[in-house]
Amino acid sequence: MSNWHDIGTADDFNDGEALALVAGGQPVAVFRLGEDLFALRDLCTHGNARLSDGYIEDGCIECPLHQGLFDIKSGAARCLPVTEAVRSFPVRVVAGRVEIEVSDTPTLPHEAAIQHRDMTVEAIEMVASDVAIIRLRGAGGAPLDYIAGQYIDVLLADGQRRSYSMATPAGAALLELHVRHLPGGLFSDRVFASLQLGEQLQIEGPCGSFFLRDGSQPVILLASGTGFAPIKALLKEAIRSGSTRSMCLYWGGRKQADLYMDELCRNWAETLPWFRYVPVLSEPETGSNWPGRSGFVHLAVMQDYPDLSRHQVYACGAPVVVEAARRDFSAFCGLPPADFFADAFLSKADSRP
Repeated sequence: MSNWHDIGTADDFNDGEALALVAGGQPVAVFRLGEDLFALRDLCTHGNARLSDGYIEDGCIECPLHQGLFDIKSGAARCLPVTEAVRSFPVRVVAGRVEIEVSDTPTLPHEAAIQHRDMTVEAIEMVASDVAIIRLRGAGGAPLDYIAGQYIDVLLADGQRRSYSMATPAGAALLELHVRHLPGGLFSDRVFASLQLGEQLQIEGPCGSFFLRDGSQPVILLASGTGFAPIKALLKEAIRSGSTRSMCLYWGGRKQADLYMDELCRNWAETLPWFRYVPVLSEPETGSNWPGRSGFVHLAVMQDYPDLSRHQVYACGAPVVVEAARRDFSAFCGLPPADFFADAFLSKADSRP
């Protein structure tokens, strides 16, 4: 069953521009190309970015995060690093009103309807000088329906929003967010200076296509900084489900304090026979006697796994880390591009973890 949703008049849409809206619970970007209108799901399939913020070029929309291109008419991926098409919605004009068809049942499980929820701050834990973990409870105690690895948007003043991956698996009573402080950050300054227990926050979600795919291939988990948050959710879900699929986590930071849940990961490695943990520091402190690996985290993966042709890789963190891994794993280690799943975050202020 499907529904048509009124989204305005034909004159509301300008040629060569994208307009962001919500229809049938789905985030949608609507484009006018000449006399024709097209609609795509307003979330990149490769990283956490809204296509409506991108650039229109030769009938394609360029993701603002990593310059991947999607065909506006079909949603097809047109250039790397995107490999997965974005959902396209039928559009029609009836008596001057534009309507978009959104199925009641999502095409894919991670395309569930976006929910707007009021959340209460239940706990704030400073786990490093620049990293806070905040835990949120939904109004009425009802948990948010999502897939481990997805993210939510925290809604702020003047229509602004900041995206944070959930570090908890689906069904958790509390949502756990890992917030890195960047001075001047619209939300992170508030978290570190004035956010109080009991305070109300508004969120929208779930969003994103970062979740563990079915399969038997060994899994490489690659995180930098607070990109550990969705990786933690994937691991907690694997533990809860009784999975025995081989997984190895490489967590990179500059200093030892950046690995703010290092002890948890070491405990997992000691108790889970299918899990291995490799911490990597790019700038270990002089005299710290750091016993672990040093250098760039994705290079540590390549040293240990020169052949990734039979693996799946899940990477989250700073775009420079994620994109270096995507490029080098495929170019030098034989990883099929379709087996690299990423959650890269824009780095302006604290807009992404």
